[in-house]
Amino acid sequence: MPTSSLDQADIDRLNLHGLSCLVGNRRQARRLVHLAQSAAQRLQYRRGAAYAELNECWLAYYGGEPEPPCASLHDYFQQCYDLEGAMQVAALQGAYASRRGDFAAAEQAFLEARMLAVQIPDSLHKFMLYARLGVDALNRGDTQEGPRNFLLALDIAERFGTPAHRVNSLSNLASSQHDLGNDEDAIPLLYEALDIIGTQKLKYQHTIVSANLAMCLLTTGKPAEALALLEPFYEWPEEDLAVRAFLFCIAAHAAIQLKQNETAQQLLARAERYATEAQDLEEQMHAWLVRGKLDLQTGDPLRALASLTQAHSLLSWTRNPFHQQQILRGLADINAQLGHWQDAYSFLQQYLAAFEESSKSARASRLLLRNLEKEMRDLKDERDKALELQAARESENLKLEHLNRELAHQILHVSSLQDSLKEQAMRDHLTGLYNRRHFESALNAILLETGTHTTIAIAIIDLDFFKRINDTYGHNFGDEVLIQFARLVESLLRGSDMLCRYGGEEFCLLLRDASSAVAAHKLEHIAARYRQLLIQQAPHSLSGCTFSAGIAEYPRHGAGRHELLMRADSALYLAKQAGRDRAMIAPL
Repeated sequence: MPTSSLDQADIDRLNLHGLSCLVGNRRQARRLVHLAQSAAQRLQYRRGAAYAELNECWLAYYGGEPEPPCASLHDYFQQCYDLEGAMQVAALQGAYASRRGDFAAAEQAFLEARMLAVQIPDSLHKFMLYARLGVDALNRGDTQEGPRNFLLALDIAERFGTPAHRVNSLSNLASSQHDLGNDEDAIPLLYEALDIIGTQKLKYQHTIVSANLAMCLLTTGKPAEALALLEPFYEWPEEDLAVRAFLFCIAAHAAIQLKQNETAQQLLARAERYATEAQDLEEQMHAWLVRGKLDLQTGDPLRALASLTQAHSLLSWTRNPFHQQQILRGLADINAQLGHWQDAYSFLQQYLAAFEESSKSARASRLLLRNLEKEMRDLKDERDKALELQAARESENLKLEHLNRELAHQILHVSSLQDSLKEQAMRDHLTGLYNRRHFESALNAILLETGTHTTIAIAIIDLDFFKRINDTYGHNFGDEVLIQFARLVESLLRGSDMLCRYGGEEFCLLLRDASSAVAAHKLEHIAARYRQLLIQQAPHSLSGCTFSAGIAEYPRHGAGRHELLMRADSALYLAKQAGRDRAMIAPL
């Protein structure tokens, strides 16, 4: 197609077609992106160039490439009040943040995308958003939000998408059910997706759907069937490196169960290579899990322990319940085999807790799935009847519009009802403390209701040389230091005080009815207890830890949240400059 003959409307159609092809034919999507970019540059059509760039960013994401800079793209869509484009950029930023395990940043980006989504009609752009929201929810271990968003994506796929979009939603929905142990629900969804692939000749999606089905077959005790299903795809022209890594992990796992150790070794080597090239942490964790199973089968429990420990170290990047349980159970079994009974018991306890939580989530998810399917089916039936009436009587248009608005309202209503099942995003997942966002909101409210006659002390605490601890003992031990410190401080606080994890190794402490001098005395007591604290996590132990702190007092150092935190942070900087292991009060 000669770009010289394209006008702005043609470029918009190219971009929309390219967006549609992101799911089912990325080679075609890439070709359309280049056509749109060339034509938009010739016409100096900024909006057309922006959407082409957005599609190119999504291609980079699916190709496992580093996150491209898209701040200027975000600014452009906001400046021209293009809500759909701004929503897509926010969804893309959330997807990259979720992939790298930065769930706080992902949550913020997806929150922005959802706020924009309620202001625009359903479209393939919203399909992309709901699909990413579902994946992000599963990565965070939210077993209610994942299926709900995949169902919303499926609803949009059926109305605005292609068979490829429907396959994508069915595959995602099935994967979420498998992770919860609902293989009896997952397998029919995947066979339905394969039927669509066969009928529509959707070559690209054949790999991921077959890999998902093989995973379910493997879990239900059919490794030979799983391996046979995957063998045709070993040399398949699959562009998504993460999908390749996933497929070869499943194939290697099946070969291990079939006692085909040499084959498993070859398949696993390919999986590890693809997972590394894609920079996909979840598939790297998956590969270490399978590596541990192979090491154990080949009679090397120490090496298996090392492999599973490596997989366990990546669990903080994903909350996938299926992998979590396999890793914990594997660590329990291997430690028991090696006679490490205390470690074995600890991992077994964690496994049982995860299994119990997953079982509860599986039951809740199955019920949620049934209820949502029924509600959406009822709403679709109602909408279809309205469409029939519109075709018969044009005068019924107003009624149809009302029903469509009601459908959108009901979907949002279903969403809000399920939000009550979701734990409020106000606590840090590692320490259980309040997170920074909740702390700052609470501080605003406290300052608003507190008169100037009452003092409040704020302290920002930074654990000294924490990076050195991570580098020396590993991130798992670093996490244990954070947890033990949080528990210690909480045990020394009053009921009216508040402690939050402020970010990384920083914590923030609020003491009501306390001056900066009282806070300094309190921190001295905490510091003394922290130095005495023995932190243990086999094979390491550590004591004599210290922290630095900066203290600000309300209203002496400031009347607002921002000013108080800034003064406390400045005091923390002075404490570090003075040699650390001390608390300093902000100067007047």
